[in-house]
Amino acid sequence: MLVALALLLWCRREAPLVLGTFNIQTFPHEKTDPEAVAAALAELDADAVAVQEIHDWGKFFATVDRASALTGRRYAAVLTESCRKNPKGRLSVGVVYDTTRLELKDYRSLSKGDRCPVGQAPALAASLRTTSGRALVLVSVHLSPGGKAPEVDRRKPQWQWLTSILPALREEFGAEVVVAGDFNTTGFLDASSDERRFIDGLIESRALQLPTRALGCSEYWQPNSEVPRWEASLLDHVLAAKQLSFGTPEVLGMCAALACEIQTTEPSKLRSVSDHCPVRVELRE
Repeated sequence: MLVALALLLWCRREAPLVLGTFNIQTFPHEKTDPEAVAAALAELDADAVAVQEIHDWGKFFATVDRASALTGRRYAAVLTESCRKNPKGRLSVGVVYDTTRLELKDYRSLSKGDRCPVGQAPALAASLRTTSGRALVLVSVHLSPGGKAPEVDRRKPQWQWLTSILPALREEFGAEVVVAGDFNTTGFLDASSDERRFIDGLIESRALQLPTRALGCSEYWQPNSEVPRWEASLLDHVLAAKQLSFGTPEVLGMCAALACEIQTTEPSKLRSVSDHCPVRVELRE
């Protein structure tokens, strides 16, 4: 009887939440294939996804609908315009979520205005609740790009701002907070780099974790060189309090197919989907 009761309780336990992040490069630009982007979202098969670089909201919502059809899920999305200017206009950040698993309670931009306040970055917080009542705030963020020293230095205050507001967000929404997005950590794969040492020290001092730190890459880029060459970097992360429990993160798309190895020909999905790859991880109880 006790065994039967234990099995019943186990069966009623809520499945872990699958979270993801995906920078969908200037969606859509002239070479974007919306069907391929929908397929990438479908492969991610997450309950909630932080997205970045959304240019055309209408086309993005249509692509989200297509991803729903491919997965059998019912995806919806909330977006906010970036406070950072771009030559093609303001690119938005947002959260895609499965309405059969999660209810949207509230959402808001964390950094508003025509220009990002000094030390801040485009970010959106979405307050979500599972059908069993588990509360979660998923923050989608997009830190400043660039690998040169001044650009790395521009990101450091953004990391400090982001990590400093997490306690207030937990208090405001009464829920655990997970941040996911494009952190543009160009120096992360070099453990001795100034950027990596700064991030490691900050995370440790604020009792946080980066479950994605062990990934081999999440993006491909082409250095300026005489020989055609595409290198992998790790720019996309999940950030959360140390006490939360995560599964092993996965990177999908061309990053998984190419095993994050250097390429001498352009990866096939780099222009039709994105230079970034979808990343997913389980958030356990």
